[in-house]
Amino acid sequence: MLTQRLANIVFTVLVIIACVYFAVVAQGFEAAGLLASSGLPSRFFPQLLLGFTAFCATVVLYAYASKGEAGDEGQTVFDSSAEARRGLLALAAAVVSYIVWQNFGYIVMAATSGPLLCLAIGVRNPVVYGVVLALASGVYLVFTQLLGTQF
Repeated sequence: MLTQRLANIVFTVLVIIACVYFAVVAQGFEAAGLLASSGLPSRFFPQLLLGFTAFCATVVLYAYASKGEAGDEGQTVFDSSAEARRGLLALAAAVVSYIVWQNFGYIVMAATSGPLLCLAIGVRNPVVYGVVLALASGVYLVFTQLLGTQF
């Protein structure tokens, strides 16, 4: 099994790569809405948050890559193959959700990603599925009705 130390190093590298990718995507944002009237480009806040996230990931990467005390003393990421399967299925569900969002929009992604992730990690309580769908609907309503953005 994968050790905690190696998993953290790989994960932080992936986070840094994702931050760079999404910062490049944010570079193409058009100035509109409240940010345009304030003189800030629409990409300012996403890139600021992505930069901060990448900085934090770099600090974690440095700690795990260079310092022995940041290691895990041989502990593994998953205790069993069932846990590993659920973790990998959750990762696959997240990737599928992103692809659905890019191709079909937020509404389809919101209706499918939450239940898909719950299914991947083994949630069996139908109330949890309802709460996840209600939260996705709430996010949609807040952004479209209260903030006036379009999905």
